[in-house]
Amino acid sequence: MERTLLQILDKLEKMETNMVTKQELAEIKAELEKVKDHMATKQELQEIKAELEKVKDHMATKQELQEVKNNMATKQELQEVKNNMATKQELQEVKNNMATRQELQEIKNNMATRQELQEIKNNMATRQELQEVKDNMATKPDFMLIQQAVLETNEIVKKLESKIDTHEQLLTLLSHRSLEHEAAISSIRFILTK
Repeated sequence: MERTLLQILDKLEKMETNMVTKQELAEIKAELEKVKDHMATKQELQEIKAELEKVKDHMATKQELQEVKNNMATKQELQEVKNNMATKQELQEVKNNMATRQELQEIKNNMATRQELQEIKNNMATRQELQEVKDNMATKPDFMLIQQAVLETNEIVKKLESKIDTHEQLLTLLSHRSLEHEAAISSIRFILTK
């Protein structure tokens, strides 16, 4: 644009020193009109400046962007969390392997001693404990400990079932002996009454 203005000034100097023809004057006017058409007004320039300020106000600075970057978790960190967290399926497996209150009640009803029942109570996980595990999303190492506890509990239940079977056999034997004794007593009474 300055170049065009310089050309116009140069032509004007020529006009002063040398008179120009109407055609040259028309060419100069045409060029001047072109310059006017391509020039921005002060108002348009102010509007562009105002738009630029609006853009600046809405744009984040490099420092703000860096702060966001520093506070955000990386994909690697997210993947590490995913790798260490127990899945819902794994938790469901724990639930499926844990004894319910109903099963505990059945054991209570068939227990030989209160001490054995107390051992089961101490070793069995409650629904509340399971809920705490679920709420805290157990890691895989924690899951292994829970699985070990379930296996130990299953072993205790198997031992108790074995003891219950033994007690039932003992009760059956005692019941037979009791019937034999009653029969013997009845025989003795019958002989004594004669």
